[in-house]
Amino acid sequence: MNPRSLAITQTARGDAAKAAGDLDQAESYFRSALYTYIELEDRYSSAQMLSALADLRFQSGDYASAADLNRQAAERMPGSVAPLTGLGYALWLAGSPADADATFTQALHRDPYALSALAGRGQVRADLGRSALALADLDLALSLSPAESVLTDIRSARAVALGGLGRFDEAWPEIDTALGLAPNRPRTHLRAAHLSMLADDASRAAAEARASLAGDPPLSPRESQAARRFLAKSGSGG
Repeated sequence: MNPRSLAITQTARGDAAKAAGDLDQAESYFRSALYTYIELEDRYSSAQMLSALADLRFQSGDYASAADLNRQAAERMPGSVAPLTGLGYALWLAGSPADADATFTQALHRDPYALSALAGRGQVRADLGRSALALADLDLALSLSPAESVLTDIRSARAVALGGLGRFDEAWPEIDTALGLAPNRPRTHLRAAHLSMLADDASRAAAEARASLAGDPPLSPRESQAARRFLAKSGSGG
């Protein structure tokens, strides 16, 4: 088997392992394919493998490694939105929301209607309290018919942004919609806690923060810190 055919086979095996939930095996296959593409001086395919590896690191909660791998992919595909978007999400959950905002903005300069980048920047801006700008991004993302998994995060972030603007009559139905879409999603409960704090509802904020910390899969470390801050501010401690 020639090197390119071997790399294609290894990529397919990595995809199959990822689908089966074996992330370690998937990483082994993707790295093998990556090394072959580097030897072939195929920058595009190398970038695709770096992005695939970044996604595995992201799924495992290693956001710093995911950011580094996405950064390498972006360097090899300077015109592509995908690795920049992946980098934005990794930076956000690694604890660098301002850098994430800038990275999503860079991606959106290339494609103003990139749904994932819009959703990402809108969520970051909602978390940062940049409510009007967040709502503009999230409304545009909502108009692009996102998949339900993305829709849940858009709705919950919209609730926080609306709350930040004092529009609680719109914010509460929005968070209830998000909770209805994904009642067990920790991030949705975290944003319900955030909205509750904005509305001075300490009791609900504490309950939602506890629900977010008890969820599975767990929140990122940055989000867990936010949940504990909401608990502390609500007077409920840890």
